[in-house]
Amino acid sequence: MKFHKAWLWVALGGVIALVFVSVLIRDPGVRALLSVVAVLPLLHVTLRVALDSERDVAREKRKYMKLRTVTDEFILNVRNLNRLTIVAKGKDAPEDVDRMIDEVVARMHSLVDRMREAAGEESPFPPTMEER
Repeated sequence: MKFHKAWLWVALGGVIALVFVSVLIRDPGVRALLSVVAVLPLLHVTLRVALDSERDVAREKRKYMKLRTVTDEFILNVRNLNRLTIVAKGKDAPEDVDRMIDEVVARMHSLVDRMREAAGEESPFPPTMEER
């Protein structure tokens, strides 16, 4: 069941009723009772939104796990490239840092090719080590 915008009006009505109750009613017992009644629509709307969004998240399944795995590996290489570049710009940079950067860039190029192969390929489970 989809959340309808009318529930927002119900919640707003509850808030307005709560304001009126707190201003106009002087008897503390009646004020407490009416305050609870006024808060119920807001509570209802909050619960509906929270439960509906939780259900949507629970229903969502990843379909492209192979692509996701390759993309995660690519992001790790982006981080490695950044770290190595920072080291290369430093004063005490190792002599082979340029070679290391080239290796990471080459790995990233091969990962882009693997992304192209994995794109659109539905796989509910992550790839095994042999498939990588």
